Amino acid sequence: MLFLYVTPEFNHSIPGVLKNALDWLSRGEREMANKATFIAGATMGALGTVRAQMQLRQILNAPGMGANVLPGNEILIGAVQHKINEHGQLTDKQTIDFIDNVVDHFIPFVENQKEKVHY
Repeated sequence: MLFLYVTPEFNHSIPGVLKNALDWLSRGEREMANKATFIAGATMGALGTVRAQMQLRQILNAPGMGANVLPGNEILIGAVQHKINEHGQLTDKQTIDFIDNVVDHFIPFVENQKEKVHY
């Protein structure tokens, strides 16, 4: 099992509903523990959810979560309104290539996690 989080950024943070869901996940069975995790985000601003993703990484690395977050491969899409068409589909070739590159790094990361931890 793996987890993918795609988040917007609100007031330099993750949305409250996402934080609440993560708080619930941190209790009980620790569903996130040792699971390969990938983070992405898009915003109309220039920084592309960098602050939200930093906060999300901290939360996912907390003892109650213990997720194995893909290191150093953030998908931070800034000015997303100029990179999608009227149907909400990503059309910017450079951004698509960048995402493909990060996903190419995530695949061996997941495989490595499977070798260490049996799901």
